[in-house]
Amino acid sequence: MNLSLLSAGGVTSAGLGPDAITAPWPVTATHSHGGVPVQAGLIEQKDPSLLRWQKEPRLRRASPITYFMVEAVEQALQGAPHLDRGRTGVVASFFLGCLVYSIRFYRQITEEGRRFASPVLFPETVFNSPLSHVVATLGLGGPVYSQIGDKTCWASALRTAQCWLANGDCDHVIVLAAEEFDPHEVDALHSGGLLRGGLQPCEGAIALLLGPSANGPAIGAIADGYDFRTRQEGLEAAERCLAEFSPHTPLLDTTAAWTRTAAAKISRSIIGPKAMPTEGFTLSAAADTMRALDIVASGQSPEVIVPVWGLTRQVAAYRVTA
Repeated sequence: MNLSLLSAGGVTSAGLGPDAITAPWPVTATHSHGGVPVQAGLIEQKDPSLLRWQKEPRLRRASPITYFMVEAVEQALQGAPHLDRGRTGVVASFFLGCLVYSIRFYRQITEEGRRFASPVLFPETVFNSPLSHVVATLGLGGPVYSQIGDKTCWASALRTAQCWLANGDCDHVIVLAAEEFDPHEVDALHSGGLLRGGLQPCEGAIALLLGPSANGPAIGAIADGYDFRTRQEGLEAAERCLAEFSPHTPLLDTTAAWTRTAAAKISRSIIGPKAMPTEGFTLSAAADTMRALDIVASGQSPEVIVPVWGLTRQVAAYRVTA
């Protein structure tokens, strides 16, 4: 089943709203790792549109990623005001997920002792907690699912949306990507070698409201699950994945860090501007979907293949058609 975009919402370092999804995400802060500066794109959390969610009783102690998510989803829902929220599902994709409260909770354990770890913080460390807050606050009654992986779990989330709609589990699906940033993330990414090639981590949330294909651009065939362990295996996995699609269909440039070198070895035409240097993992994958939809809607190409380069686990791809 093809998926059509009905509306979208976004919270990025470029601002709030659908226009902030594909606009360049500026770097807003610099952190240091071993004396080496690492730039990152952070959200202005004092924005009134985010602060208003603090008035919601169940969101008073929520982590920043929850505010990003609920604002992005509400924006998407405002684009379809007559939607039956009781028949709308939500599937979220995370790479690192709710970091801020997890780090705060474990810092209490290690620095103050187990007796002083706040039981108020612990529920907010669970990956599904932010999404639970979103659906309860906005009254969404369809199926709810959180997926965790590298950025290719965005493609898995799109496939989940296809399955739900094909099975009649819901009438519409919000596919959501979100990440939040903490300086400890710099240490983890640096230790994993993921900051090579100028990668600049960023935070935010993007929500796409999708329904059964109608007139206009749509997300079609999805190929995922092409695993790898080394970078050479990553290139081989990408070649097997892209073999699922016509060799004449251009690829959207979605590379970051080491994947730029791997992608250069694939003999396919490239379309669209270069991917943004700021890397939001699943967040960036969601922005790539919007870029691809814009390309086919503007007539630049009747279809485009969107590769999703996971930096750690797998490669995926999907086709966007006019």
